[in-house]
Amino acid sequence: MYASTNPKQPFYVANKIELTNSDQQVLTKLFQPLVGIVATGLYTTLISEFDSVPIAGDYKTLYQLQDQTNTNLKNIFSSIHQLEAVGLLKTYLGQNPILGDVLIFKLLKVPSAGQFFNTFLLSSLLQERVGIVAFERLVKEFKSQEFIGLKNAEDISAGFFDIYHLNASVAITPPASVRAAGASFKDDSEEKLSLGKNLKKVDWDFLISLFNAYHVPESEINKHRREIIEVMTFYDLTEQEFVDNTLITLSAGNMSLDMKKITNVITENFGQKQNKAQVNRQLTKNTNKKSATKTIQNLSSTDNELLKQVNEYSVIDYLYFLKRQKGGYVTTNEKRVVFRLQSQYGLSPQLINLLVHTCLEYDSVLTATLADKIANNWLQVGVTTPSQAISYMNERKKNRNKRSYNKPPKRVKKTINWTNYQDKNNNSNVKMSDDELNQIFKDFGKQN
Repeated sequence: MYASTNPKQPFYVANKIELTNSDQQVLTKLFQPLVGIVATGLYTTLISEFDSVPIAGDYKTLYQLQDQTNTNLKNIFSSIHQLEAVGLLKTYLGQNPILGDVLIFKLLKVPSAGQFFNTFLLSSLLQERVGIVAFERLVKEFKSQEFIGLKNAEDISAGFFDIYHLNASVAITPPASVRAAGASFKDDSEEKLSLGKNLKKVDWDFLISLFNAYHVPESEINKHRREIIEVMTFYDLTEQEFVDNTLITLSAGNMSLDMKKITNVITENFGQKQNKAQVNRQLTKNTNKKSATKTIQNLSSTDNELLKQVNEYSVIDYLYFLKRQKGGYVTTNEKRVVFRLQSQYGLSPQLINLLVHTCLEYDSVLTATLADKIANNWLQVGVTTPSQAISYMNERKKNRNKRSYNKPPKRVKKTINWTNYQDKNNNSNVKMSDDELNQIFKDFGKQN
């Protein structure tokens, strides 16, 4: 990705495109939720900046682009990168003997709604941004509508040769000039939507041979080529990695590729190695953070007993032990959580045990969301051992109690006890009935 901090950096727009009403609808309703309003505004601004015969004196600068979009260079290049990623823009760095480095922006045509929704990375991201209800509404809005009676109606339209007479040889073999004209538009009509800088080069023969070992037919791979290449590009997967993830989704007797399931599996597995390596670095490095280097002192007998427990039990046994103590039972999801903490993130069994204990102090069931939240917090403050975690949690509890203690008491407004209303004239307490009380409030409402 390229970014410039020089507002005097010159730029040109390399091509001209027309933005139709239909394009505008797709841009604002489908692309804008992905790239933001600044990026869509930048895209339309660049459309108006095309000059068919640019000369050195006609160049624009990023400073002028800042003025037109009313934003800074950082936001401009962030928007440029987003437009590049969704296939609306390509950026080139050219050389000019007078100006030096020149940015050249090539605008890509806004795709049709059908192209957008069939590019599943874009449509998946849109659904994530706007939610399933709004997503389905957009699908319905852009889907072409047809009269329901058309399905069973008879087609009585005239054919080309019913009306026009064309030499048979010309009809079969068009003239060279006609073929040349068609070829000149071929790239535009068949151009596929390209996401990002480059799509990954896939060795299709190798991929097909890998799948063939598991009896997945070649036709299945060919049917989903576009989706496969987009997934492999997005997650930077090798052919073997893609096949390994796909095998999880296959079932006996069904060798079809379910791209939705495959994408979900790859999304779940993506980054496991990176996360595990990051956690390992955090656990092993000598941090200078105060909470981690603080000497563990004055642990209570309860704390020491807890330390003894987390060191004695295996991860799964400790989970069962804690649930028995609480009178509950271990769920399948809870076992998945502790397995993931150990296998995917590489946390030590002792730290996992204390993490499970802490989670079950907050909730009756161990959930991945809470476990991840607490584990991330511990690692970010340098807590890497059970004793540090106990000391850290005790300190947090102490600070929370201090805040509660220092909180000013809630003022209670004194009100009249109307059931024992005292008459000022004779100083005698008069017990009032419910009907009399209701009448007082009723009359009060009338007066005010």
